[in-house]
Amino acid sequence: MSNKQQKQRYELFSKLRRNMCYTAPVLALVAGGVALQTNAQAVYASGEAPAELLLASQHAQPEGEAQAEAEGEAEGEAQAEGEAEGEAQAEGEAEAGAQPSERTQAVSRPNGYVPGYDEKGDNPASLIARGKALFNDPSLSTNGLSCASCHGVDGQSGYQETFSQPYPHEVAMGTNMFGMETVHADEMVQLCMVAPMSAEPLAWDSDELASLAAYVVSAQQIFVGETDGHCDS
Repeated sequence: MSNKQQKQRYELFSKLRRNMCYTAPVLALVAGGVALQTNAQAVYASGEAPAELLLASQHAQPEGEAQAEAEGEAEGEAQAEGEAEGEAQAEGEAEAGAQPSERTQAVSRPNGYVPGYDEKGDNPASLIARGKALFNDPSLSTNGLSCASCHGVDGQSGYQETFSQPYPHEVAMGTNMFGMETVHADEMVQLCMVAPMSAEPLAWDSDELASLAAYVVSAQQIFVGETDGHCDS
C-alpha cells in the first residue's frame, strides 16, 4: 500500500471516529423518547453547533409547554376545589339557618291557627262523614285524583308504617319533599293537596280542611284498631 493510500485510509478512519463520537449522544436522546427530524445529522457542520445541541434546544420547548399545561391543570383543579368548598359551606349555612321555603310554609300550620277538629279523635260523626265524602272527591285536585286514589275508598290502604302512630308523626313525603320532621293530620291533608293532587292548599279556617283532617284521624284510629269506624257523637 502506498503512502497516499495509507493517508486516505487514516483520514477515513478519523472521520468515522468523529461520526461515532457525535452519533452516540443522539442515540441516547432517541432512547429517551426525543423525536428527531429526519434530516438531523450528528456531525459538526462548518461553523454550526453539533446536532445533539440543536436537538436539546428543540426538546426544551415541549418541556416548557408541558410545564405550562401542568400548571394550568393544577390551577384549574385548585379553582374547582375552591368552588366545591364554597358550595359545601353555603349548603351547611343553609341547613343551619335557612328559613322554611314558601312551599313548606304553605302546608305548615300558620301562627295563631286553631284547628277546627280534635286530633285525639273526639270529632262529631257529621264532620267525619263530610270528610269521607271529600276524601273520595276528585274535584279537589287538578289532575283527577282524590285522597282515595292512593288510600282506598275506606281510607285504609297505601300508608307507611308511621301511619300506625297518632298524629303528629313522621311522614315520608313531608320529610323528603317539604323538610318537615313531623306533621299534624291537617298538615297531612295539605301535603296531599299540594303534591299528589297538584292543587292549592285548602284555607286553614275552612270546613273542608277540618272535615278531611277529622276523617284522617278517624281512619288512623281504625287502622290501628282503636275504633270500629262508627261514632255516635
